[in-house]
Amino acid sequence: MGNKVCETLGIEYPVISGAMAWTSMAPLVGAVSAAGGLGTLGSGFMPKEIILGQMDAVRKMTDKPFAANLFLDPSPMLEVGVSAILEGKPAVAYIDSLNLLQYDFTKEHYDKFHEAGIKVVAKINYLEDAIVAAKAGADVIITKGFEGGGHVTKVSARVLLAEVVEANLGIPIVASGGIATPRQAAGLTVQGADGIEMGTAFMATQECPIHPNCKQAIVDAIDRDIVACGQSTGEPSWQITNPLAQEMLKIEADLPWDEAKGKIQEMSMGSLRAAAMEGDREKGAVLAGQVVGLIHDIPPVADRIVKFCNEWEELLKKDYSLF
Repeated sequence: MGNKVCETLGIEYPVISGAMAWTSMAPLVGAVSAAGGLGTLGSGFMPKEIILGQMDAVRKMTDKPFAANLFLDPSPMLEVGVSAILEGKPAVAYIDSLNLLQYDFTKEHYDKFHEAGIKVVAKINYLEDAIVAAKAGADVIITKGFEGGGHVTKVSARVLLAEVVEANLGIPIVASGGIATPRQAAGLTVQGADGIEMGTAFMATQECPIHPNCKQAIVDAIDRDIVACGQSTGEPSWQITNPLAQEMLKIEADLPWDEAKGKIQEMSMGSLRAAAMEGDREKGAVLAGQVVGLIHDIPPVADRIVKFCNEWEELLKKDYSLF
């Protein structure tokens, strides 16, 4: 019996790369898809012409399926993303959310993509979101755990996956958050995941277009170097500690959050680009997850997919027993 994620999305290996701003650009996305996984453009906040240009660039690298992401929250950017995906027609719409899903709004948008022949992958933060997404017609669900890089969620990856698996929603489930090794993937398979998503692990690959300083920051970091900044904004993110992060944490510790919010937003402006594009490890934000402690090298993307999955499969063949 084949893997359900692979069968649904038309890919060879049940591995999805996360949608990361200024990181999940065409060079990484194309490499992931060419190697047999599902590459995902971090297109949620891009202008339409950039999204379409990135899709064209991916297609020059591979004819295999890839995804483009958007955030399913009412905003002008949502309609930009919907328009770009419907026009560019990637194989998959990877739909993220910052707020709880509302069924009618969710189904309306899922239907638009399905009518265009585009699969829908729903990345969810809570069990109730998974239930809404499944009812609205999602083809695959990604369970984003607290450990995952980028936006900080509330439920641990292990608990959220267990909740969604036990809900028996009838669609493939992909585990996300704090994953970097085949042994972890094997454990998640036993827990009920049909596939995995990795973000930070793909940042530390040869084809990822971020500055080498960012990649080295991930390799150099250990688990306790990851801090959550931006609590006052309501949308905190994990990042590798550095002078920028320490200054943000001090502001939020010393000031009421209504005062801290504006300062944090101002400091954050351009910080992601400063790290990813310019390699600034002092004033730039490297939005990596807690899994950095498991990442010790910068291999080709194919090693994070083909070699990874072969080791994953071998681990599942071992005879484990309690007695």
